[in-house]
Amino acid sequence: MGCQRPGARRINVHARTINNWRNGRSRPRTLEDPRLVLVLKALAPSQEEMSTLTQSFENAGTETGQIEQERFLPRHTRRGHQKLLLAAVILIALSSLVVFSAYSLVPERPDYLAEIPPQQLRLSKEGFVLPHSNEQFIRQSELEVLSGWELYVARNEIFARHGRPFVESSSGCLQKHFDRWTKSAGNQTGWYVKRSGTPLATDLEYQNAASIRDYECGVRGGQYTCNGKLNPCR
Repeated sequence: MGCQRPGARRINVHARTINNWRNGRSRPRTLEDPRLVLVLKALAPSQEEMSTLTQSFENAGTETGQIEQERFLPRHTRRGHQKLLLAAVILIALSSLVVFSAYSLVPERPDYLAEIPPQQLRLSKEGFVLPHSNEQFIRQSELEVLSGWELYVARNEIFARHGRPFVESSSGCLQKHFDRWTKSAGNQTGWYVKRSGTPLATDLEYQNAASIRDYECGVRGGQYTCNGKLNPCR
């Protein structure tokens, strides 16, 4: 989670853990439980919500003592009481934190742009960022003058020349860009012809694509996708 201090010991809070808290299968040991502290820091509950949560832990201490007094009951009865009590305590504690759920810790699905901003691309009259990437090796000096968007298109236009489709939601704007260069009655100079399968590029083209990727990851610190942001390389 982003709220952890740089260099601090990493604490993982799994969705399963929070579901167990909510369903009474387990509970944080104390209000100082590192996992609970991390979650509360991320959610930033109000003072009133924290008061409710604190009170629930105090009540839990009293009610746990009541369970201890029932130790002479049959085992299955004691377990049933414990499970019901823990469920009640956790549900009370979390009832005021409506957003306190497993989904609170899952990054939201990113919003993707429908198209690449036209003003962000400098294209040749044929519609390429690097018109000769299928014929000659790319030099780093050619990449240094390109924007993040242009590097993204230049790397993928190598494969678009061979008809590669871009079907992932994260590359929808890329598909829309290449669709503009499909040969048609109104665009006789179009070059993009979408093909199924995995179109193959030449060794030179693969090496050029790798060079662009290495430059993006090693120099620019990431790659663009249709979310319009610089994304860390995997």
